[in-house]
Amino acid sequence: MQIETEGIVVKTVKYGEADTILTIVSQKLGKITVFTKASKRVKSPLMSASQIFAYSNFVLTHQSGSYRLQRVELIKNYYKISTDLDKFFYASYFMELSEKLMIEHQTNIKLFNLLKDTLDILLELDTQKLELMRIIYELKILECSGFKPEVLKCANCGIIQLERSRYFSIIEGGIICKDCSSKVKPLMEFDKTTIRFVEYVYSNDMSLAVNAKVSKIILAELKRLLYHYIEEYLGTLNLKSINFIDNY
Repeated sequence: MQIETEGIVVKTVKYGEADTILTIVSQKLGKITVFTKASKRVKSPLMSASQIFAYSNFVLTHQSGSYRLQRVELIKNYYKISTDLDKFFYASYFMELSEKLMIEHQTNIKLFNLLKDTLDILLELDTQKLELMRIIYELKILECSGFKPEVLKCANCGIIQLERSRYFSIIEGGIICKDCSSKVKPLMEFDKTTIRFVEYVYSNDMSLAVNAKVSKIILAELKRLLYHYIEEYLGTLNLKSINFIDNY
């Protein structure tokens, strides 16, 4: 039986002389591993769509517990991203994080669309906006994974914020009101604009959020918040690509 799905190639591993094993973040099947026969040969009809950054419509067969690529139609190639080293590092991080969080054979259309939309924006994005893009992506992927931080009400007592709080509890998963701030420990303290920006990201599309003007101070606070939040809720992911971003 043949299965058809759109997907983005996030990893490729050479197998033998001309074969390739692809890791694909797919629309219908979640994360899948696909074997491609002779895709490294120059005249292979599978070659262009079997490269990293390729977004394609894949026709697969499933046998003996594995997928094999039968036909493929390239929809869009994000290869241009790799010509800019900064964008390449960030794109690699976005894809690696998506691949880590996407569960095999379990549909997550929100996560798939997030990755696709991110790569679309990244193609034309000013490199000065890359760190902001990273923060927005991390916030959005937390939402797709079911770990969205609470910024509209107190994460401890549930009271709707009449006045914006500057206190945040990683353990409680959100902002803490003034009354609860003496009861909940430990707390992180942020500028109120930082919390407001998180709310803004969750209220708007990524294409709009990435055009926001955010100071370096707020970016640093957001980065600190997300580092601890991701570590708490997603665990230690050991992503190779994050080292390139942080140390480049």
